Amino acid sequence: MNYLRDVSALHRVFGVLYRDVPSDERRATLSRFLEEEYAFTPDQASLFASTVLGQNAEGSADCVRTNGLRVTGSWVRGEQEGNVGGWLSTMKETWQFDIDLTYEHKIERYDSSITTGPFFQSSYSRPKMSLERGIWAPSDNILDQLTLFVMSTEGVARSMMLEWIEKERYNYRACTINMQRFSRE
Repeated sequence: MNYLRDVSALHRVFGVLYRDVPSDERRATLSRFLEEEYAFTPDQASLFASTVLGQNAEGSADCVRTNGLRVTGSWVRGEQEGNVGGWLSTMKETWQFDIDLTYEHKIERYDSSITTGPFFQSSYSRPKMSLERGIWAPSDNILDQLTLFVMSTEGVARSMMLEWIEKERYNYRACTINMQRFSRE
């Protein structure tokens, strides 16, 4: 998938947009650029432009860079149900946002059971994993709630919400992604 090289390249593209293109034409210009240079479909390009240029104001290029650098890294959450010595199900979900504007979203599940009796003991473990890779970009929002553009390698584009949790206390190390709490790994 051909795409912008990193957060700095995205910042430079936005800098040119804000310097050379009137405010009311920026989204359309960015959409055309993505279609022509990176073979985005019109729908993908439009979603990218409307998501990333949400604020569309002076200084947005710097906001995109700042948000990109804050989001970059590995975010993880887990769940567990059942009880040890019987049935146990665990789940680990990870979002890895890289500086080169690629991402990996992985969900790993492990279901296990242990049965004991006077004459035998049996156990099983059933691992499952789903993996999605693609490209991402942060919005130009200056609030604690960001919209991210993500597009899988299969071309499925969507926006998702990331909200910082108590950023003063956790220093951008805790957030919610699509309303689920994650911590920096």
